[in-house]
Amino acid sequence: MGEQKRFSLLIVDDEAALCESLSEYFSALGYETYTAQRAEDVRRILSHLHVDLILMDIRMPEKDGITLLRELKTSHSSTPVIMISAYVSVENIVRSMKYGAINFYEKPLDLRRLSREVAQIAAARAARAPQGPSLPLIHQSTAMQDILATIEKVAPTDAPVLITGESGTGKELVAHALHHRSERARGPFLKLNCAAIPETLLESELFGYEKGAFTGAVAQHKGKFEQAQGGTIFFDEIGDMHLGTQAKLLRVLQEKEFQRLGGSEILYADVRIIAATHQYLPGLIEDHRFREDLYYRLSVITIHIPPLRDRKEDILPLTRYYIDYFSKLYGKRVEGLSPEVERLFLSHSWPGNVRELKNTIERAVIFTEGARLTMDDLPPQYREAVSLEPVPEGDLSTAMDHLSREIILKALEKAGGKKQKAAELLGIHRKTLYNKMKKLGLL
Repeated sequence: MGEQKRFSLLIVDDEAALCESLSEYFSALGYETYTAQRAEDVRRILSHLHVDLILMDIRMPEKDGITLLRELKTSHSSTPVIMISAYVSVENIVRSMKYGAINFYEKPLDLRRLSREVAQIAAARAARAPQGPSLPLIHQSTAMQDILATIEKVAPTDAPVLITGESGTGKELVAHALHHRSERARGPFLKLNCAAIPETLLESELFGYEKGAFTGAVAQHKGKFEQAQGGTIFFDEIGDMHLGTQAKLLRVLQEKEFQRLGGSEILYADVRIIAATHQYLPGLIEDHRFREDLYYRLSVITIHIPPLRDRKEDILPLTRYYIDYFSKLYGKRVEGLSPEVERLFLSHSWPGNVRELKNTIERAVIFTEGARLTMDDLPPQYREAVSLEPVPEGDLSTAMDHLSREIILKALEKAGGKKQKAAELLGIHRKTLYNKMKKLGLL
């Protein structure tokens, strides 16, 4: 990694044991770490050291973390802050995001998820570029070549775009590509995950609010439509948006105007809207869970991303990209795959799509001691898949059904029979699992 300065973290928590364990964990991943348990320790460290990221608890002695966050956003505005807390509330999340936190994690911490985010921030800093998609749109397959051609035609327009496809196929990457190839490329690109934000917060995040609009609204807050002026808003998982918010979004699409919550001023929305979903929206319309008029407004242009299992030509180019990326990130010298792993990758159904492939390679690169990734470097479920009993003779469809049945049964066994947990292990939606189980006679 040469003489380049290591990415540094400041861990702020009043629990000394947690500070120490987090410090050891991130040090083992190659980061430089500092710890503090009080606000005055934070100020002292930052007075003579530059850190690249701050992980900070909300509850601290003398001064709470959110008050300190406000202070840091004035004195160290370029340093990203991630808030952590065992005491999660809507108010804490809203205040944290309002005062500049980039994310909020609940204790006990999901270290795998947190370390992935830290790695992404570190990679963005190393590249001296804004955080954005680190992956180019690999397009060896005809399907992806067609998508790239569509992006080139559609990007220069302001037409709304609806991106569909299973979870993990790369919908956000397509949204980024549309933005960066458009006339709005110099403007903001803001993402709103409709599934992750509670219904009660979604409208205030989107439209903003005036002081006194509701309890806790102590000052005016600009929503995504104001923050994204001249740029693009990406609505991820649009199928999870509440019907009331859908009606207000439709108005913005039709009239290009909106109002802050609690306000009367009409504001102009100079934004492009891109939406994505892994759900079948016409089905949600039939179930009265999605507005038909909004669907037709959003789907002026529709881009469907096929699952990775239907574009096998992209698997090895993606693999090469991720091996190179994570080798540089973790200071390894991994050159490729063993023949056995290559055969497995090409035959695996990748229910979690590109996201599953990326996570599998990241783990393998971290664990490997050699120049090539072997079966021993892969998670147990992949090694078990290789040892499954031989598939019965017959046509390809029969063989695929047999393998799908075995994989689902393995997942159900690991999940203790809980279908929701099995779906999460497989990286698919619960409804998709139910449909597959019905088809295979498992229900």
